[in-house]
Amino acid sequence: MRFLLKLSLYTAAVLPLAAQSDVPAQYQAIYSTMTTQISAFQTVLNQSWNGAAYPVAWAPHLSAAESDNYLTLLGTNYFNNAVSTELQEIEATGAKAVTVHISFPILYQPFYTYAGASANYQQFVSFYQQVANAVHAAGMKLVVEATVAEGLDGTEGADFGPYYQTLSWTEYMNGRAQNALNVATLIQPDYLSLICEPDTESGNASQPTENSPTGALQLLETQLTALQGVNIGSVKLGAGAGTWIANFTTYLSDFATTKVNYIDMHVYPVNNSELEDVLTGASVIQQAGKSIGVSEAWPDKISNTELGTLNINTIDSRDAFSFWAPIDTAFLQAMVDCAQYEKFLFFAPSYPGYFAAYLDYNTYGTDTPAQILPAAFDASSAANQAGAFTSTGSAFSTMIVGKVTTPPATPVAPTLVNSSSTGATITWVPTTDKIGVAGYNIYRNGELAMQLAHPTFYDSGLTPGATYIYTLSAFDAQGNTSAQSLPLVVVLLDLSPPSVPTNLKVTGDTTDSVSLSWSPSTGGGGVGGYRVLKGTSPSKMSITAGFVTTTTYTDPYARKSTTYYYAVESYNLLGISSAPCAPVSVTTP
Repeated sequence: MRFLLKLSLYTAAVLPLAAQSDVPAQYQAIYSTMTTQISAFQTVLNQSWNGAAYPVAWAPHLSAAESDNYLTLLGTNYFNNAVSTELQEIEATGAKAVTVHISFPILYQPFYTYAGASANYQQFVSFYQQVANAVHAAGMKLVVEATVAEGLDGTEGADFGPYYQTLSWTEYMNGRAQNALNVATLIQPDYLSLICEPDTESGNASQPTENSPTGALQLLETQLTALQGVNIGSVKLGAGAGTWIANFTTYLSDFATTKVNYIDMHVYPVNNSELEDVLTGASVIQQAGKSIGVSEAWPDKISNTELGTLNINTIDSRDAFSFWAPIDTAFLQAMVDCAQYEKFLFFAPSYPGYFAAYLDYNTYGTDTPAQILPAAFDASSAANQAGAFTSTGSAFSTMIVGKVTTPPATPVAPTLVNSSSTGATITWVPTTDKIGVAGYNIYRNGELAMQLAHPTFYDSGLTPGATYIYTLSAFDAQGNTSAQSLPLVVVLLDLSPPSVPTNLKVTGDTTDSVSLSWSPSTGGGGVGGYRVLKGTSPSKMSITAGFVTTTTYTDPYARKSTTYYYAVESYNLLGISSAPCAPVSVTTP
């Protein structure tokens, strides 16, 4: 249970890890221990596995859709801006599934009576139906954990703790059962895990009874009874525990006696024998005739002496730094190989936000977990918008689909949606790729202007009247980039007026005419012509000639012995005028 930011075809080998000198001093020992533990586990796998691939459903967490985000999920355009963007990022790795938390009580109607927000229930149902539809429309499977929520420092997630504390054990079990039933019938995921971490769930929900094999089994049977006889379609049900829990295999064996389809394991600490315990658990599950799933896995950066002493905020905040990338990559490689060796149904990396972005330790290393966690979430969200990948994300893609060298198809030329004097919006038809397009490079006049995941770009701060040439290329998660498209030429309007005419002077006068001249105006939007203003006082002037195309003018409507004032203004090709110049006066003879 963690707050979530969002087929190797070759023989496995431990990927090279960063030199110890690249790691901050305070994490040197942890880094070394993790390197040893992961390498040892990989060695065991290499000795046992023949390298044969197995069609595991690779299912990174779709963190933007986690129910821990609560009311944030209902924000205007949140689905399009956050969920669909992260889904595209995951799809670009080659993954064919995603994992989402739809935790109790998010789809439990009585909670909304308690919260005084009854209308929100149906909004959350609609949101998760939209998520399921988007996942399935992409040809991907949906794995759901329907356990309990977990709020972390620095997040915008709701703290459901006060509500949990109002529930008796029986009310809690019945609420979990109804929430799971609603997920199964209304959302219809492909896989639905009913219990994942009895110890963590017990603590989060203030329900100590769950933190024992007997209590956890009672909770599971209550949920299965609620689902029995109900049409849940092809939804596969599962339950499990984390490898670190005391009596780990007892939980697995007890759950396997029920009618669940699979047993779910969570993998976080790699200390001591806890990685090897994945193999132990797999053996227990297979002997019981059940399938195996892993709905959460990421390497906790903790020492042996810190086990059981650090709070989850501190542990999770350590994950955010880029110097851990080699450890994360090696862990994922080991688990991907293990998934194929043990023939998992699905495997779900918990923190795919780090597929997109890490934080720099030099910048954030002294911050608190409450500062680090939201900064990491913001960084991954921005990277998702750009379709960016870290070395960990690119490596994961290579692990699950093999090395890809073919770039995406060259995009067609972009088209202009609209433009102003200082900006332009362009769009383009999404192109195709062997595993999925991660994003697009947009070039302006041959220089990279932006990197985006979605096919629309608004360019601003441009020069009025200037000409811009746009091309674009597509790239995938493994760094392959297409050729650039054919160009789009955009000529911006110049809404600025021409310069004010200068050097206005009288060049001649008679009893019935006055001749004028002035210096020409200039402007990016061009000069369409001039307007001559006339009056008998500087404050009472009106246009006497509106379409003068030269820099001279003779007024044929003067009267003798009369004083006139003249001024000239220019206008551009759109008819937008400058201010009038300073007036000159003349008295006719």
